[in-house]
Amino acid sequence: MTNRTRMVAPRNVINAKQLYTFYILKELSKGQEIFGNKVLETFKNAFSTSALPFPVSSSTIYDTLYDLEQKGYVTSYWVGDEFINKRSKKMYRITDAGKEYHKLHIANYVDALNKNKSVIDMLIKMLTK
Repeated sequence: MTNRTRMVAPRNVINAKQLYTFYILKELSKGQEIFGNKVLETFKNAFSTSALPFPVSSSTIYDTLYDLEQKGYVTSYWVGDEFINKRSKKMYRITDAGKEYHKLHIANYVDALNKNKSVIDMLIKMLTK
């Protein structure tokens, strides 16, 4: 019998959709416009060297953008010209409601992440010291 080491992503610690929501609203709050593949690429690059990469999902990113638009936090428009064989993409802009939501809720979300981090740090300390 061989011993196996199993690493499990902390899915119950980090809600990917919430993370994408706050990241997207943060970027849009800077006055930038964003599209789904840019978010995907940013997350893949950011976690490419991590020992346990964040489970990046394009479907969750697009679902998040759709939800943000349904809630009125972002608006979208298409760019590109099929006539000259350029692929079109859906670009997103933040609304005033999106800016307000981000402003009101980002501190609580970051605080929750910090609390989770401190619990994980404590558990590591308990197991290694």
